[in-house]
Amino acid sequence: MKQQHHTNEIFSANCPLCRHITEDIEIGRCEGCKQIVYDLNNMTEDIKTKMKHYGVKAVPTTIIDGSIKIDGIPDLPWICGEDLFQKLKRDYSFNRD
Repeated sequence: MKQQHHTNEIFSANCPLCRHITEDIEIGRCEGCKQIVYDLNNMTEDIKTKMKHYGVKAVPTTIIDGSIKIDGIPDLPWICGEDLFQKLKRDYSFNRD
């Protein structure tokens, strides 16, 4: 089975906790997965819109494929793969409505 690639959007204030999760995801993600870091110290209208859309109220917050939301640092090894994705989907899925 071909591995699915994902988009990881990380809302960060560039603090030590934010850098920690950003680095963990960067190290653990596969080549095909995309990582986007939004630095809240350089706020733009686009970032504000995304924060409102995803309901981001704290940092770090990680959004995966627009349907999984992780507030803070998850207590699990971040190694890209279908097992991790299914666990995140089960434990961290959110409804934006």
